[in-house]
Amino acid sequence: MSDQSMRVTGHCRCENNPVRFEYTKKPFEVHYCLCTDCTDTCGGALAIIAVVERKAFRITDGENKIKNYDTKPTCHRRFCGECGCHMFLYVDAFPDFVLVHVPTLERSQDVGQKPDRWVFTRSKHPMFTIPDDGLPRHEGWAGTANAA
Repeated sequence: MSDQSMRVTGHCRCENNPVRFEYTKKPFEVHYCLCTDCTDTCGGALAIIAVVERKAFRITDGENKIKNYDTKPTCHRRFCGECGCHMFLYVDAFPDFVLVHVPTLERSQDVGQKPDRWVFTRSKHPMFTIPDDGLPRHEGWAGTANAA
């Protein structure tokens, strides 16, 4: 999929007037995150994160419903004030990017690339077993090896 033809859309869980957003450029990276900040917020054992250029991301509907929750002084999570769905976040260390929670994207779409690594494995929940998928595993943060 070329960047010119890419349009990936996502939304909150509201049935009426959901928050809608999109990105129009292939993500810089996609990864599996096991940090407690992401997993506690999304309520799962892992988070799948697409790191999208901020200039290629936009809210297309329902922006007035978006609320912020700072899970750390440098981590600004955006969620729907009505349904509570956590959709994306901004991290001060990456000012040019938006980190999108992949499960909030339309399931029928190609998000632009597949996850290339596991990060924050030292924080994983003890009941979760990382699958033997051949992807690199990092105890803390590690940038993508696929950076151009």
